[in-house]
Parts: sequence; C-alpha cells; structure tokens
Amino acid sequence: MMKKSRFLVTALLLCSLVSMSFAGNSMFFSAGDSDDPSGTSANWNNISAWMDFNNTGGHFDPAYIPSTENGDNVFIMDGWNWGSDPMANTAIINTDASTRGLWIGYWGCAGSMQLEAGANLEVTNQSNIGINGNAAVTQNAGTFSSTGVRIGGDATINLNGGQMTARSDGFVVGDAGGGNVTMNQIGGTLTTNAFAVGKSGSTGIYNMTGGTLNGVQYGGNFYIGAIGSGAGSVQSEFNLGDAAGTGTIQMSQDASLAIDSRNSMLRGWGVFDLGGAGSTAARLWNDGVVKADGYGTDRDLDLSQFNHVETYENINTTTNGWYAVDHGRLLLPSITVAAGDGSYNWGDDSYFTSTNLVNSLRVNFTGASEGKLTAALLAEDRSDVAAHNGLAFLAVWQIDQLAFANANIIFRFDDAKAAGLGIDESSLNVYKLVNGAWVAMAGTVDSLANQISISTDSFGTFAVGVPEPVTLILLGIGAAFLRKRSH
Repeated sequence: MMKKSRFLVTALLLCSLVSMSFAGNSMFFSAGDSDDPSGTSANWNNISAWMDFNNTGGHFDPAYIPSTENGDNVFIMDGWNWGSDPMANTAIINTDASTRGLWIGYWGCAGSMQLEAGANLEVTNQSNIGINGNAAVTQNAGTFSSTGVRIGGDATINLNGGQMTARSDGFVVGDAGGGNVTMNQIGGTLTTNAFAVGKSGSTGIYNMTGGTLNGVQYGGNFYIGAIGSGAGSVQSEFNLGDAAGTGTIQMSQDASLAIDSRNSMLRGWGVFDLGGAGSTAARLWNDGVVKADGYGTDRDLDLSQFNHVETYENINTTTNGWYAVDHGRLLLPSITVAAGDGSYNWGDDSYFTSTNLVNSLRVNFTGASEGKLTAALLAEDRSDVAAHNGLAFLAVWQIDQLAFANANIIFRFDDAKAAGLGIDESSLNVYKLVNGAWVAMAGTVDSLANQISISTDSFGTFAVGVPEPVTLILLGIGAAFLRKRSH
C-alpha cells in the first residue's frame, strides 16, 4: 500500500492545529488519500482512509481502526480536497465503531459522516460537529451515542432514522459564534438530557416534521435562543411540524421550555408532552415569539402541560409574544383562580400588574368562584371561529366559562399588525361572539401600553379589531345615498 504523503500530514495539521492538545492518539479520516486524492467517501472500517498522528511524534497508515480501547480521538476532515464541501469527505458507518472524542469538519476543514443500518457508534466523550468548519451528518439508521453533542460552524444534520443520544452533557444546535447550523428531523429518535438551539452570535434552526425528541429533564431543559451572554443569536428557530405531519416531544414532568428574547421563535403544531400536568418546576419561559401554525389545517400547538408562564418584564416591549396563524390554535397553561376578587395574567408572568407579551391578557375578577382560567389563542381562519365578514381582526381568544360577578379583561393587542393594516389604534374595538354574531363591546384603548379593556359578566370568544375599510366605504356611500333621498 502506498504511504500517505507528508503533504496530507501538513494539510491535516493546518486544518486542526488545536488537535495536538488532545490526550491520546489523533486519528484523521480522509476519504481522498495518496492512492486516490479525488475520493469522496469511504467506510469507517477501511484502514486506508485513516492516518494516525501520535502526540509523541506521529506515524502513518495505522495497523488498526480507531477505537476507544486504543485511546483514539477521531477527526473527520479533508486534507486533500480543500474547500467548503463537507460531502467531499464522508465517513460511512455500518458496523460497530468507537472513539474517545469525535470532531467532524473541524477548524477550517470540511467533513461528513453517514450512519446506515448496522451502525453502532459509541463516543466516550463529546462529539463536535462543524466547530469553526463545515460539516454534515446524516443518520438513516443505527445508533450514535455521545456524552454530549455540539454543532457549530456551517453544518447540516439530517436525522432520518435510528437512535441519536447525548447521554449527559446535552445537545446544542448552533454552538459557536458566527455559525450557521440547520438540523432536520423526519424520523428516528433524539434522546438528550438537555436541548438547545441557537447560541450568542450564531444561527441555529431545527426543523422537526417526524420522529421523537425525548429525555429532556429538570436542570437540562429545552432552550430556544441565545445561551449565555453576548450580542444575541442571529436567528434561533424550532419549527415543529409542517403541512404533512409533526414530531413527538417528550420531557420529564419537571422540565422547562425557554424562548430567548433575541430573535428566537418556536413555531408549528404538536404537543410538548410532560406526561400530564407538569410540576411547579415546569416553567414555560417566553421572552421571544411562539407561533401556532396549522399549515392550512385546524391544529394545535399545545403547551398546556407546563405549570405556568414566566417572562422578563422589561425586555418584551415590541413583537415578542404569542401568535396563531393559518388555522393554528395555541394552548397555554391554565391558571388557578381563588374564590373572591383577584387579578390573573394569561400568557404573562403572574407577578406583573400589566401584561407585555403580544396577545397576552389580564383578568380582574369581582366575585369569582374557585376554578381555572383556561384560554386559547386562535387563528381567525379556523373552522371554529365564526365568520366575521366586514371585520378585520388582530387576534381571537377563546376563554372557557367560569362563574363570577364581573370581570375586567385587558387584552394586549398586536400593535405591529395594526400598523401593518393601517388601523388607527384609537378605533379598535373588542368583539364578543353572542348567539353566532360578533357584537362590539364598549372598551377603553391605552395606546401607550397597546392594550384595550372591557367589562363582562361572562366568558366566551373575543376578538380585537375594527370594521374593514371596505365596509366603512360602503357604509359611507349608503349614508350619502340616504341623505340624498331625504332631500
């Protein structure tokens, strides 16, 4: 077998100078070697694809495949095919494989990994994918287990089948500053004690249209958005479902979901399943955007199993909040109401005396019976929202019945949507559905706080909006015609 040239050694070392600080052997995988520099893929158990650069001096063409038992750290990166295409160097795994640590497309190089039927990859420590480099991972079958997984740089991960596991140190999509990471899950199972998408200065997007994400527990939790300090995420999204289907999310009863204020969003439909009502530790912490999207069919984004909503008061003054679009419906945790008089926030922190998140609401009860304040935010095009021809709505809420003498409801309306529709906030009304018809209620608008309040003696379906401009024009024409006929 022809020896790999020292050019390959130099190239690999230039790609990953920091690798020399790791304990144990550094084993480099490069599908293109001195026999075939244009090679783009090779099996993990193909010994000619490996080079061992030992911390004690180095040698070439090892007589073994890397493994945990040999104390090996694996670097999948291309030293022959320079450039940014990770598919130019793919390690295909379809058998047992192990390593102490794993780096794919590391430190300015490109590399990819593909797991097929029969794959059983066990990483003793952490897997680092695309950190300061370009990487791709596709798992179609088999198992891939690490202490933790960090995905950064420019990377794309496709989980189509099999089992992917982060045993104790969590799973981060979009870990390094300046990175751009997308993970797509259409099948298989991702099990992790902690999950995060997006970090300070990075873009992280997770698209889940099938499969299962489970194992998230107290202390690890589920984060969408910038982790830690910094300028904030460029973009952080967790997109659950599409028009064809959705995924399954299962968390422990005391786990929390947090959406950061810095350009972070949860969107789609499906259930965050805590196995029933969450414990008091199960918080729904929203400082970003949560959008229930039915993708053309009446569907729910169900976050009701969390115990309560929390948020920061002073950072939610713009478009952060709750939304429902394209036949979507948003379900949030119910709130326990004590008998008598009292004030309660739906969709905002219970400690606040005024709501800030878009489409949240506050209820001031007089003479309430003990019970639950349960509500939902509905897209106006759902089949269970009564026709509202001639009315332009900003949002629709369904509030379940509860006995009380009187309730003052304060709706935090969507001022950005109002501006986009050219609506003067002072003209806004609250409409209540009564016997199948929308009835305008006497209300008070606070344009500074973007709130409108009404008093009622019963709950039901409410909307904030105005008569559509076309309706106003027709009414004006009709009024002029009547005035003309009266002369």
